[in-house]
Amino acid sequence: MPDSIDLARYSVFVPSDPFEDHTGPFYFRITGDAREAGAVHCVLPTLPRQANYAGGVHGGAILAFADYALCLVAGRAADGGTNSSFAVTVSIAVEFLSAGRIGPPLEAAGEPLQVTGRMAFARGKITQEGKTIALWSGVCRHVPRAKAMARKEDAAPALSSAPAQIVPEGFELLTGASVYSRHIGPSYARPETDGVTMIQPTLPRMCNSGGALHGGYMMSFADSAVTRAAGLVTGMAPSTVSFAAEFLAAGAPTVPLMTRVETPRHGRSLAFLRGLLEQNGKPLLSYSATIFLRPKQ
Repeated sequence: MPDSIDLARYSVFVPSDPFEDHTGPFYFRITGDAREAGAVHCVLPTLPRQANYAGGVHGGAILAFADYALCLVAGRAADGGTNSSFAVTVSIAVEFLSAGRIGPPLEAAGEPLQVTGRMAFARGKITQEGKTIALWSGVCRHVPRAKAMARKEDAAPALSSAPAQIVPEGFELLTGASVYSRHIGPSYARPETDGVTMIQPTLPRMCNSGGALHGGYMMSFADSAVTRAAGLVTGMAPSTVSFAAEFLAAGAPTVPLMTRVETPRHGRSLAFLRGLLEQNGKPLLSYSATIFLRPKQ
């Protein structure tokens, strides 16, 4: 960790966030007025479990960190830094400018743009050793934290009595998935003529502190799906250039997630994909991505 970052002066979410604890941990610090630009500083120490195929930071991990930064910057602007509100991502867009390396921490800061009675808007960037890795912007819905925690308690009995999750026939376990994808949990794929359908059983560690599936987790799964679809359709090595998502509903760790990714158009170096992530037929996440293609080594 660089000398300029003393994690003893940073915090993690309270109550704890299972997905962030499993894939991170993620840290934040607030200096000054949380409603001002740059007041919230986020840090993600990069670890081997966050690696992609090439040994760099996986795009899904960067998406999860962007989602974390958005919720911190927008959420703390909404409650003045008191942690009395719970920020839920409504939409987010991320542009990848450079690859991240395992070793140096990722840092994120941003600017609150507008706070209304229910929504908060923000934008910012992710850097590593002063180099911009990604730009992000998005919208959060903020609700009283006590209300969100009450919903979690109400849902607890259903979670504890949920039946075993079954993967349908025709799907094969992805044994060659990246380190980051394997760390999150096993996933299964079925190739299609113009893309891929993927399924992942859900686990409690995929949830946020409110008990619903974490937005960063859902985007990580979607990112794995778009890169796999692009690779299967084109025969090239894919990497994400941009990713945009709209969150349609909350999910729970009781039923597998399924996503069907289509590759409607691709050229020699770029592929454009879109997909819908569902749980038991209920749409949770609509997403699209631009993928850079290069010859496989």
